[in-house]
Amino acid sequence: MKAIASNLTANAIVPISGTNMGAVALPDGNTRVYYQDSNNGSIIQLVISNALTEGGYRSSNVWVPPSEVRYNTPVAASLVQSTNDDSDQIHVFFFSPDNILSEYYWKGDGHQGGPDCSDCVTGSGYVGVEGSQMLYALASSATSPPTLRVGFISAGSPNTITEAVKTTGGWSLASLTSI
Repeated sequence: MKAIASNLTANAIVPISGTNMGAVALPDGNTRVYYQDSNNGSIIQLVISNALTEGGYRSSNVWVPPSEVRYNTPVAASLVQSTNDDSDQIHVFFFSPDNILSEYYWKGDGHQGGPDCSDCVTGSGYVGVEGSQMLYALASSATSPPTLRVGFISAGSPNTITEAVKTTGGWSLASLTSI
C-alpha cells in the first residue's frame, strides 16, 4: 500500500497528543472520538464529519475534566440508538483516579456525568483493578429501554470479566461464569 502522506500539508494535519481512545459512529455518518489527552489527562471529544477519507475534523472539547480521570485510563464509548422520539445517547466510560468505573454521556438535553450524576455508573462505586487496560462498552436497542453493558476487570473478581449492566432497574453487576 502506497503512503499518501505526500499529499498532505502541515496545515491540514490536526495534532493529537493522546493515549487510549474509543469512538462511535452516528447514524448520519458523523463520528465522535474520545481520547485521554497525554498533556493534562482530560478526556477530549473530537467531532469528525465522516470517515477521514471523506470528512474531517470539525471541533474538539474537553469531555471529562482531568481531576476525574485516572492516568492512562482505557476509554470505551457506546451509542444507544433511540427506539422512539428520544435522541440518541453517547456514553463514554473510563476509570477515575480511585479506579471507580466512571461515565459521562450525551443525550438531547445535554452533557451529563461526574461523581454526582445519579444516572451514571459512577455512583454505583464499581472498582476496577488498578492499572487494568481492559474495558468495553456495548449497547443493544433490542430491548426497551435499551440495555447498556460495560465490561471491565473488577477488583472483586480480578481473574475474569465483570459487566456492569444498565436496564430499567438501574445498574447491576455480574461476573463471567459458565452456563
